[in-house]
This record gives sequence, C-alpha cells and structure tokens, in this order.
Amino acid sequence: MVGGIAAILIAIWFYRSALAAGKSPLPWVFVGFVSYYLPALLWTMLVTPDLRDMVEHSQSAVLAIVARFGYIVVGILCATLVRAKALGKSEGVTDE
Repeated sequence: MVGGIAAILIAIWFYRSALAAGKSPLPWVFVGFVSYYLPALLWTMLVTPDLRDMVEHSQSAVLAIVARFGYIVVGILCATLVRAKALGKSEGVTDE
C-alpha cells in the first residue's frame, strides 16, 4: 500500500516536472513510474528474502523495518536520481 502511494506521488512529481520543463508529460510519467518500480522490484526479489531470514534469526527491529520498507527507499532514491539526470536542474526545473 505504501509503495503504491509512493509510486503515484513519484508519477505526479515527474508529470509536474515535465510540464515545468516544457516537455511532454506522459512519457515522463512512465519514466518516473518505471524508475521507481524497477529498482523496488529488484530489491524485493534479490535483497528482501535474505533480510527476512536475518530478521528471523536476530529479532532486530531496525532490520525488520528495513526488510519491510527498504524497497520504497531504494525506489525513491532511484527515481530522484533519474529525474535529476533526465530533466536536470539546468533546464529550470524546480521542486515545487
């Protein structure tokens, strides 16, 4: 649920950024969506199973939180990097 909300907010962010840069917004919504979901999916498939195994053995609350919500942080970071690289601040795009 939280991951889906984050994906929607990222898509809106890319849409508004593309409009501000004078670019076609719909392709950028797709780029934002994919730049969030692909890393989040890879994290979930490759890292989360090992983290959950570690949580079962250590009972660490911090590790449990990372295992549960780490994919969201990874997805947001990757989407932010893609936006910075693709739309760029040099084109006058500002965070609103």
